[in-house]
Amino acid sequence: MKKLYVTRTAPNPRKALILLASKGIDVDDMDDLDVVDIDFATNEQMSDEFTKINPMQTVPVLQLDDGTILNDSQAVCEYLDRVYGERSVMGNDVVQRAQVCSMRRIAEFEVLYNFMLAFQHSHPSKAQRVEQVPEFVGPSIARAVKALPYFENALKGHDYLIGDQLSFADIVLYLGLDFGKLLKVNPNEQGENLARFYQMMNERFSIKNMAKAKPDHE
Repeated sequence: MKKLYVTRTAPNPRKALILLASKGIDVDDMDDLDVVDIDFATNEQMSDEFTKINPMQTVPVLQLDDGTILNDSQAVCEYLDRVYGERSVMGNDVVQRAQVCSMRRIAEFEVLYNFMLAFQHSHPSKAQRVEQVPEFVGPSIARAVKALPYFENALKGHDYLIGDQLSFADIVLYLGLDFGKLLKVNPNEQGENLARFYQMMNERFSIKNMAKAKPDHE
């Protein structure tokens, strides 16, 4: 049985959960994959048991039947996209895959990464993992916000960033916008198109609307 290690609220594991949900797949109702929820509130990711699985102490992690470990969110999502569901969210041909890759990288490194960097250097829960530099916070938020007009323009007249269907680039941009709320960047105040896009994605993929962890007795 494959095992997918996640926490339901962090952006990187949410990529995998949303990817499957976008294909109509309930991650908690898969015949060949078990979800293991890692409790970050108790630092379970730093336990000896989990560190043996992933020395980087991060999620998501996908453990395959043969023991192969994938411990990078992009790698996990590439695998899940190819193995499950009929339609690829990574792109249906070589050109579309390249377009999705390009747009995803911009969303990840300019928006999501910078918001995560600001959070990492400002939130008390991260103090034990990194040497926090408060001076990083403001410039990181500013860089993320500076990138948003690019996506505002890309979404003009379109529901999605690439073509007429949801892609992995949309998932990453949505997670960036959603995470920005923790840093008081309102996704509904960054432009008409971004607000429309965020509301559409959030109706489907918000934390409260996504599948919850299985009860312990199941």
